[in-house]
Amino acid sequence: MKFTVATAVTALSGTTLAHGGVTTYIIDGKKYPGYDSTQTDTEQRDLIQRTWCMTPLSDPSSGTITCNDKGTTVPGAYHASVTAGGTIRSNWTSVDGYGWPHSTGPIVAYMAACGDDCNNITNTASLKWFKIAEEGLRDNYAVGDYEGWFQYDLWESQITDHWDIVVPKDLKPGRYMIRHEIIMLELDPIQFYPHCAALEVSGEGELVPSEEFLVQFPGEYVLLFFCFHSMMGLAMLIACQNYTVPGPKVWTGA
Repeated sequence: MKFTVATAVTALSGTTLAHGGVTTYIIDGKKYPGYDSTQTDTEQRDLIQRTWCMTPLSDPSSGTITCNDKGTTVPGAYHASVTAGGTIRSNWTSVDGYGWPHSTGPIVAYMAACGDDCNNITNTASLKWFKIAEEGLRDNYAVGDYEGWFQYDLWESQITDHWDIVVPKDLKPGRYMIRHEIIMLELDPIQFYPHCAALEVSGEGELVPSEEFLVQFPGEYVLLFFCFHSMMGLAMLIACQNYTVPGPKVWTGA
């Protein structure tokens, strides 16, 4: 089943000057550096994260929506070890110490089984993803209210500089790719910031998601125009308080 992603019709349009991405992970207490988009691919090696570009994505039908523009492995790429039930902390702080530069829209995390070696997969669009976490619109807020989103908490690291998610404790051991994504609703067209990394899950779990929880990128998102509370406090178009995070239901393994 395909879900719609709203394209914001706001009183302001254009593009922002600052963007970003996941720059570090802490997985089961161990820190892993992310890809540095300010350096060339040849200058980097031995990372769990795939390459990504600072420029935001705006076409959910593009192949880059899976793991970002390029989305390839660096030399020496490997899998980070994590126990089912363990915590993955992602951080969006840039190399100059500046926090995430946007405030409005959901954050989601997906995983996909990738067989013997995630780093041998060149066509990430072939993977089947299941959602393990999401942060949507908080209760009693409109879509255009900054404070209604966890993304606002990340904005310039004013409340927090990270997001913690938990790998489902009943997940079957194996090698998986994890995909973090921020969807930024402030502008038209909206912007997508996906980032992928390789994991090796251990534990005693025996479960895998059923087909109803599995989706593919591209293919899951369909753009739909609608209006909501303008970002800059100018005209109020529609103060939408019902926002559904795109994608399937979260799979908890229970």
